[in-house]
Order: sequence, then C-alpha cells, then structure tokens
Amino acid sequence: MAWREQYQKGSFRGATFRTESEERSGGRRVVSHEFPGRDDPVTEDLGARAKTFSIDCHVIGPEFMAGRDALLTALEAAGPGLLVHPQYGRMMAVVFDYSCTHTTEEGGIARFSITFGEAGQVVAAPVAAAVGDDSAAAADEVTEEAPEEFRKKFSIEEAASFVEDAAADIVKGMGQISQAAAGLRGGVGPALRAFEAGLSFLPANVTSLLRAPLSLAQSITGLVLAVSALGGGGRRTRLRSLEMLVDWQPADMEFPVRTPQRTLEENNRLALTHLFQVVSAAELVRTAGALEYPSYDEAVAVRDSITDRLDRLALAAADRGDDAAASAFDRLRRALARDVAVRGANLARVYQLQLSASEPALVLAHRLYGGDVDRRGRDLVALESRAAAIVARNRIAHPGFVPAGVAIELLTTASETGARAA
Repeated sequence: MAWREQYQKGSFRGATFRTESEERSGGRRVVSHEFPGRDDPVTEDLGARAKTFSIDCHVIGPEFMAGRDALLTALEAAGPGLLVHPQYGRMMAVVFDYSCTHTTEEGGIARFSITFGEAGQVVAAPVAAAVGDDSAAAADEVTEEAPEEFRKKFSIEEAASFVEDAAADIVKGMGQISQAAAGLRGGVGPALRAFEAGLSFLPANVTSLLRAPLSLAQSITGLVLAVSALGGGGRRTRLRSLEMLVDWQPADMEFPVRTPQRTLEENNRLALTHLFQVVSAAELVRTAGALEYPSYDEAVAVRDSITDRLDRLALAAADRGDDAAASAFDRLRRALARDVAVRGANLARVYQLQLSASEPALVLAHRLYGGDVDRRGRDLVALESRAAAIVARNRIAHPGFVPAGVAIELLTTASETGARAA
C-alpha cells in the first residue's frame, strides 16, 4: 500500500490540524558503570525510553479561529488524550509543551509546534513503607488503651481478704515470669536498671497498687516494656523472652460454689491476665516487625507462630464475651501480617539443592552467586560471606567439604528475589 494511502489527517482529542513536518525520538535507557581497576565498562539496559513526537502543524481557513481555539483547548486539557498521528496512527498521548504563532503577513492561519509523549499504561507507584511501621503503630495503640481498659474491669472495693490476696499473688507471678524472661535477654546499662527498678517496685507496693487500678496497670505495663527494652540475645532469644510473657497464665481456680466474691476474684484474675498478655503481645509484635530476617521463609515462620498465638487469645476473649480484648489481639495480628507482606517482596527465598559431588563452600558460593556479586561490583569478601552463610545455615562441619547427596538449604540472590516478586 502506497504511503499516501496510509497517511492520516492529524488530530488530538478530536481537534484537527494539518501537519507540515514531524519528528519521532526514542531509544533505550542505558546506564554505564565504570569500576576501579577495570578497563571495560559494564552497561545496564533499563528498558525503552519514552517515545516523543514533535509535530509542526497549522490550522487554516476563513474560520481558523474556531479550529485554533478547539486545538488549544485540547492541548491544555489534563491527562492523556487520543492522538491521530499522520504517520503512526492512533495512540494515547500526553502534551509536553506547545507553541502557537500568528503573523500579520499570513492572515487566516495559526501555526503550532507541539511535543507529544506516549502515555503508556497507568501503573500504581509502589508505596515505600518503613519496616515495622504497622506493627509499631498497632503496638503503641494497644499499649496506650490497655491501662484504661484494665481500670474499668478490676476492683477490690468491698472485697474479701482472699480476693485481694489472690490478686496480689497474680501480680507477684507476673514479676517472677518477667524475671525469667529477662534472664534470657541479659542486658546492661539503663535498660537493665529500669527493669530491676520495676521488678523491685511491683511486689513491694502491690498492696497499695491494688487500690489504684490505673497505677497498677501502668506499673505492670512498665515492667513488660522494661523486659522488651533489654538489648541482649539474638533474634530467637528476643522473641522467645516475649513469648514467655504472652503464654503465661496464673494457676487455674476451681470454685465449687459460685459466690459474688468468687466471681469478683475471677473477674480480677481475667483483667490482670489480659493486661499482662496484651501488653506482652504488643511488644512481641513490635519486636517481630522490626527484626531483620535472612529469608522470607523465616519471616513467615515467625509471623505464623505469633499470629497463631494471637488467634488463640482473641478466640478465648471472644468466647468469654470480651470483644474489646479480642479486637486488640486481632489488630496486632493484622499489623504484623501487613509488615511481613511488605518486607517479603525484598527478602531472599529458601530452596534446597543436592550436590552430585562434595565441594568447598566458597566454590559453591561462586558458582551460585558469582554473577550476582559481579554485577553489583562486590569483591571476594562478599563471596566469603555467602560461603560462611551456607556453612552456618546447614551446620556443615568443615567449609571445605559441603556434603553431596543430602539436601542443603540455600537462599536466592537479590536479583532472583526481585524477579520472583515481580
């Protein structure tokens, strides 16, 4: 088909124009990386460059002003519009800029110079969320609400002495489990001193605190926060110390006869237990949301372990008719799930491999990750770190002999993780 038969009359958003000349530009987005000690650069293709179309055109005739104004309105409207390009046909385009000129020598004509760009497909920009944001926000909210909720449910007014004694025993039990949890964490400096101060204050003043429920709740909350602030231990130890607090329960009570005083004793027991558990759960979620994980699989395992605990606590609260308590655990669960989902896009995945012959860990690391390391301009130290990680993850006795015939766990590279997430 001859070019004249394919040529189309130009228009934008239905406003027509006569084309005098046009120019198209495009290309590739290429970045050149130059490294010390290397003569050859490394070029990285980032994809196609956005195409632009420059068109010189005019609107002419006795009624050219109406056509000119229609084209001006189309060019100044927001968003993409339909461009009928005389050479390339129909496409969605946006206007980068334009100019419109008139001359006294040429009456009845308006000349335009317009630069269009391809609109492409609208894609929502990814939201960059700070690690642990949702978990920290939910933990703050739940911890702030907990003392006031406790104050509404706890009372020893006109209570028998055994009701007060039972509450005091529960508070002392909280101190004991907190001391055991802190023993896992260790800690030094101000955080340790704050914990020791809270631990000594609570049992020493329990009698007076029982008569001031809000102060009692704040003291219990402070004790849990002090345990959480202790800096010792690795990832597993930090989580385990808080799991101990979440899982703690006072001794079950058996009441052969349900009297008003026994009912008050049980209500106080539930109020104290929920306060301790919900604040501990908030700190557990906060800690889990902020930790660094070597792989997505390990982050998911921690998430599942914690959310299972929170689900059980929420169901127990709902079964006894405490909707506020159930809601608090549910908010913490959802927040942690959101944080792990956001972080998971950039975490490595675990997979298994069986070697046909034994080989050194460094050789295996170079074979698996060498290309990824080279592309990122790293040196031998990065490969040695990869090799050490393989040895540690699989508890290999000697780094020179990664065993054959048994499944070993490996992590995907950063580039592979990004490709899978996309």
